[in-house]
Amino acid sequence: MDGAPRVSLGVPLYNAERYLESCLDALLAQDYQDFEIIVSDNASTDRTWEICQRYAAVDPRFRLFRNPRNFGGHVNYARVAELARGELFKWVAYDDVCLPTFLSTCVEALDAAGSQAVLAYPRTVLIDEAGTVIGPYADRLNLRDHRPWRRVAGVALNINLCHAHFGVFRLSALRRTGMIRPFLSSDYTLVAEVARLGEIHEVDRPLFLRRMHGASSRQAKDATPASALSWYAQDSGKVRAPRQRMLLETFRTLLSGDDPFGTRISSACAFLGAWWARRVRVFLGRWRRRLSRRSRTSTAKGNA
Repeated sequence: MDGAPRVSLGVPLYNAERYLESCLDALLAQDYQDFEIIVSDNASTDRTWEICQRYAAVDPRFRLFRNPRNFGGHVNYARVAELARGELFKWVAYDDVCLPTFLSTCVEALDAAGSQAVLAYPRTVLIDEAGTVIGPYADRLNLRDHRPWRRVAGVALNINLCHAHFGVFRLSALRRTGMIRPFLSSDYTLVAEVARLGEIHEVDRPLFLRRMHGASSRQAKDATPASALSWYAQDSGKVRAPRQRMLLETFRTLLSGDDPFGTRISSACAFLGAWWARRVRVFLGRWRRRLSRRSRTSTAKGNA
């Protein structure tokens, strides 16, 4: 292609043949067409590379790269961002689907917001492995406060399945982060780091279909942390306190960087404070429900 595209789509892959064609077809069906598709295959052993070559043969916007071995998912995610040439960037997971106005809507949101916004993402709809709609999912990461610590606190209070990092970034901002790191839930750390750098805008349109299925590394990460280490191409040894490590790494990350010291310390403290406030809120909610169940049981026995 002559000149750089406005948007780079990074597609890190490993043994993705089951859903890959649906994913790529959805990208090619976007009504915003000024993009490149950067594929980095992590030495897949199925038909992934063959499928990518077939698409690249008919569309020059594809740029294909193949690793000599599996370097781990976090390395592959970083590689597609490093290879990007656009002003804007989006990671693409092989098993998710972007509806046709995904890119145009997010690009329009960033253009309208100006440079203070560094990430725009649409609302999410969960689908199952067959593509049947499960239902909408509320990400609640529409973080537009002008104060970095308030945005970071919003991440700690609301983040869960973490779909925002599949939105559209300003690439210059993304490259100031550590991206996806080699520990569980590092996407939480990334989104907190992005929130410190600028506003995150949620577009009020359900344009992202996130697929829930057992073979997904993301579902494996949430369900069984030890088995998820294979995503990082490491030995699946004992995982010690993965959530505590995420908290420590996020605190360290928010303390570092080239932002003013006051911004860094307030953001780091805001994340930890909001996170533990959230945990206390969850604990109290469970405690109240437990007491309520006991009260109803006692009442039922007394009426028997």
